[in-house]
Amino acid sequence: MPSTTRVQMKRRPDGFARPDDFEVVTLPRPEPREGEVLVQNIWMSVDPYMRRSMDEDGKDLAPWPIGGALDGPSIGRVIASRHPGFGEGDLVESMSGWQEHFISSGTDFIPYLTPNDALAVRSAPGARPRDWLGLLGIAAMTAYAGMACLSKAKRGDTAVISSGAGTVGSLACQIGRINGLRIVTSAGSDEKVKWLRDVARVDEAFNYRSESLTGALAKACPNGIDLLLENASPEHLSACLPLMNELKQILITGFISIYNSGGTISGIENFQYVLDRFLTVQAFRFMDSLDAYDQFVSDMLRWRASGELVLPETIHEGLDAAPEALCSLFTGASFGKVLVRITDDPADRA
Repeated sequence: MPSTTRVQMKRRPDGFARPDDFEVVTLPRPEPREGEVLVQNIWMSVDPYMRRSMDEDGKDLAPWPIGGALDGPSIGRVIASRHPGFGEGDLVESMSGWQEHFISSGTDFIPYLTPNDALAVRSAPGARPRDWLGLLGIAAMTAYAGMACLSKAKRGDTAVISSGAGTVGSLACQIGRINGLRIVTSAGSDEKVKWLRDVARVDEAFNYRSESLTGALAKACPNGIDLLLENASPEHLSACLPLMNELKQILITGFISIYNSGGTISGIENFQYVLDRFLTVQAFRFMDSLDAYDQFVSDMLRWRASGELVLPETIHEGLDAAPEALCSLFTGASFGKVLVRITDDPADRA
């Protein structure tokens, strides 16, 4: 009988997640029944939210099981179909990452809102298979939702974007620049800062490990901040608050810094600026902007083709590298979109 492999949790972490919190197991490969398809995954994504799923209380998401299948964005091909809506060779997106193969009944796919085995056929001129997890993936849609759908900033306004070298941050910086904003951001190494200045072409970038947040932000924002896109930490948000201009906007995608410490928010001791400056603070999800999905795909592919937008990638090879890939998100070792190549695909060798 053919076999398949998957990565599963063997224990819940205490503090920072470690690769040995996971194990790789070999299982019999399933076969589709009537009305089902068999999908072979090509790529999977690792994303910061997954650390919350490792806890017994997954907050807004169901916690990952011990010794069971895990969820996460993946792109694969249908290799056997007994479903009238799918043919062999179809490229499909799902939330059934962390495994080589899986069975799907072909439910329509909406990330986080439909079963993990739900599918969407993906195809667009100029899009590689892995782009549906990177350039066109959930983190990219989050950046687009913030900067293109929810932002009220006008051309020439100053936007501060935290974690500029991550997927959300790097794309938000470039979308903001394309829309005429003055972009200020930071990263955790001189190499990443150089990329932000030279490739992403932001106006100001600094190394938050070697410079003080308050001093560097004050220097980079002499006329204050009109928009803050926050995805790093409560401390970064707190450092920005005294610089916010009146009646301006703060958009929060999350705080990656708290995901390894139980999700407790602390370090914001100057919230009075929100009241004193009459600021609008909004936490948001990419799902709330899905009506803009077709425009998002069109814009992102067009901007990349024209050279206006670049997404750096960190690629880990093989499914057994997935735990290390996830942990790298919290150590500063990753750069841009972190992907795991599960198997080779001729369409994705570029």
